[in-house]
Formats: sequence, C-alpha cells, structure tokens
Amino acid sequence: MKLKPIVTTLCIIGLMSATTVLAATSNAEQLKTIQAQINQLKMKINAMPAKSSTRVVNANSNVIGLNSTLSSQMMSNYYGNGREMNLLQARQNGSFANQSVILGGEAQADALHSHTNQDGYFASPIANSVSHHASSVGRLMLSNVRLSSAIALNNWSTAYIQAGSYNVGEGSTYLSGSSTNTVGSNNVNIQDAYLVLGNLAQSPMYGFVGKKDIDFGSFASVQPYSQPLTALYFSPTANTAGVGYTNYGLNLTGSVMNGGSANGIVAVNNISQRQNLDTQNANGINNYALNAAYNHNDNGVNWSMGAGYLNGSILTQPNGNSNGAWDVNAKASVNNFDLLAEYVSTVHTASSISGTTTSGTFFPNAIVTAMSLGGDYKFMTKGYNSVAALSYSKLGQGHSAGNAYQYAASYRVQPFSSNNVWTGLEYAHSKGLVNGFLFGSNTGTPNSYSGSTAKNNTVVLDITAFF
Repeated sequence: MKLKPIVTTLCIIGLMSATTVLAATSNAEQLKTIQAQINQLKMKINAMPAKSSTRVVNANSNVIGLNSTLSSQMMSNYYGNGREMNLLQARQNGSFANQSVILGGEAQADALHSHTNQDGYFASPIANSVSHHASSVGRLMLSNVRLSSAIALNNWSTAYIQAGSYNVGEGSTYLSGSSTNTVGSNNVNIQDAYLVLGNLAQSPMYGFVGKKDIDFGSFASVQPYSQPLTALYFSPTANTAGVGYTNYGLNLTGSVMNGGSANGIVAVNNISQRQNLDTQNANGINNYALNAAYNHNDNGVNWSMGAGYLNGSILTQPNGNSNGAWDVNAKASVNNFDLLAEYVSTVHTASSISGTTTSGTFFPNAIVTAMSLGGDYKFMTKGYNSVAALSYSKLGQGHSAGNAYQYAASYRVQPFSSNNVWTGLEYAHSKGLVNGFLFGSNTGTPNSYSGSTAKNNTVVLDITAFF
C-alpha cells in the first residue's frame, strides 16, 4: 500500500466533510478558502519523494531482537549435534522477519553436593577438592554463562557466534598424579563461530563452515545438568566445513575437519566435553564425518532414526593409526513422552583413552562402546510447565571391571510462563568417572586403574535462564 494515495484520500475526505457542513450554512467565502487548502495539500503531496527501495527502520521494525526459544535450541543440553538446522528453520519460519540480528544468552547457576565412596575421587570436575581425604564436597557456582549472536547477512547466509565461560569466578582445583589442575576460569572463549549458507524456502541444499559441533550422532540429553556418557568420548567439536540436504523428513550431511590431536575442553557440566578428534597427520584436512537422520510423524507419534560415521575419533588403534566410530540413534515422542536411545562404537580395537589406558592387565586392547537411554514426561504443576526425566548411560572397553555408568533423575519446572527460565533438581549416581574423565585418578598416576571403582552420588539444584 502506497503512502501518497492514503494521505491524499484522508485529507480530501476530511476537508470534503467540512465542505459539506459549511455548504449547508451557505457560507461561500469559507468554501473558497477550503478549496484553496485542498489544492495546496495536493501540491505538497505530489511533491513528496517516491518510496525508496532501502529498508527503513522505524518504531515498528527492529534491527536487533531476542528469541529465548532459539537460544535454548542452540545452547541447552536437550538438543544434540547439528544445530545449524535450528538457524535454517528459524529463518524459514520467520523468526528473522523484522530483525537482522538475534541476540541470545544462557546463565546456569547451581548448588552442588557430591559424595564419593573413595576419598578424593569425585566424578564432576567442578566438585573436586585438593584434599585426598574428602569424601563429600559442596559447591555454589555459576556453572555456565554464554552469549550468542545470530546474524541474517542476507537471504542465503546466517552467521552464528557463541562465547562463554564455565565455573565462572572460581576454577576448582584438583590433583591428578603430581600435577595440580584447574577446571573453570574467568576467561571468555569462543565456543562456536560459523557461517550457514542456505534458504530452506527455496532450496533443500545448505552448507556451513567454521567452528561448531560436528554433524555426527545425536548426543541429546533429557537432563538439565548431566550429559550422557556417549558424549564423553564421542561428541566432537572442531573447525569444519560441510554440506547438507534436507527434504521429506530426511537430513543428510557430510563434513571435513582439520587433522591432528584436538583434546581441549570446550564445555563442562557433570562431565567434561572435549573436541574428541585425533589423526596421525596434524597438517591436513583428514578427519571427516557422514550423518543421516530421518524424521516422520505417524498417527500422532513423531519419531526419528539416525546413523553416522566419524573418521579420526579420539580413540586411536594400537598401532597409532586413526580409528573411526559409528553411531545409531533414535527418538520417539508421543503425547507428552519423549524417549531417546543411542549406541556408539569404535570401528577398530582401541589402545588408549585419554585419562586411562586399555593396554594392561585390567583393560586389554578392545573396541570401545557407549550407549544411552533417556526419557522424559511433560506435564503441568499448578499451572506451570514441568518435566520429569530418567536416563542411563554406559561406557566400556572390553573388560566388565572397566565399564563406567551413570544413572540420573531430574524434575524441573518453568516458574514464569512468559520467560524461558527453568529451575529443578537432579540426582546422578555414577561409577568409574573421576575429574570428568573415564577412570582418571585423583591420586597416583593419571592412567591408574583405581578410579574405575569410584562411585559418586551427586545432587544439583539448578537454575537456567535463556533470553
């Protein structure tokens, strides 16, 4: 609708109404005056400049916006790998309709209490104590702070940048052998920075390049704090480039990554998440991943199945060569229930895991496997959104004594219906995790067997807010 005709019509209608009233009073002089005013208005309107093709920012159009739902999709535990699809779908459903930039953020505050059956052997890296004689520890912590920016550069490209810090303001200190290590800091790190090329409204093809989670497996969680053990050694993050295809419920991706060892910690919750990539040659692009997922809604049951392959997992072969990993996963949602399952395995026998060893009396060379099961139920508590969840995950390497496992149960509620703020309680029982590493030792050598029998009970009161 054009501005000139609207203004002209409204002015003329108003003045003609006045003319009609005045005509009834037979005031000829006033009629001449009004007619002259109409002519002057017409001349001014005709002199107005034509509408420009440049987008004008006014009171009804914002360059910068907020979207707490998109922030949750990009940062929370509940969504797994392949988060570039969240950006593409947000572009498609109009989330960027009036904004060029969507800012987001997450703040996660926790009160944690952990008890171990072996003094000094705590599962959570943020719960560790420098005292080898402690059997329980408590912490108040700002466990995660993240800020993000999703930028619509044009109709076909979206940039995403996420920066954050964990265990803010403290940095828990723990011992590993003769070394003293710190988990957490006051430093803010770039956790994700990548470009997505695609427009699902016009093409099912898309691409991405930059630092992000690798499109391999799922590794989603039903818990507000814990991650499944499948993510401990198999969920990778790296500098990557790839292409994807999505249509008719099918999503296919292929990506390549830099070679070499990449074992730095990129996030910390109840366990450490590392980059989890390793190849012999550090000077080339020789890691790659293939992933496929199919989603379908059948008579009210929304289900999906996926499979993937990762070349160059962190678990090398005994001869030092690269070792691949394969993954199968599934999810089903019916009514208010969600069920998740995932299984991951190395392709070849593995000789070592960072933080432990498989080549010895207790841990012979073996294929390393991990599995996870989880479910949640969504319901209302006195008018507030609530979720109850249960999960189990296990990681093993050839000997039953070397199996690590984790059970977790949680309840969370959304106290403010108009905001994406959640508070809840989570309980986790684990075996074989120390300092967030499989079988890692808090005393003695980092590769000692002693940590494999450590059992932990951890309770976390969690408050997480997204904007």
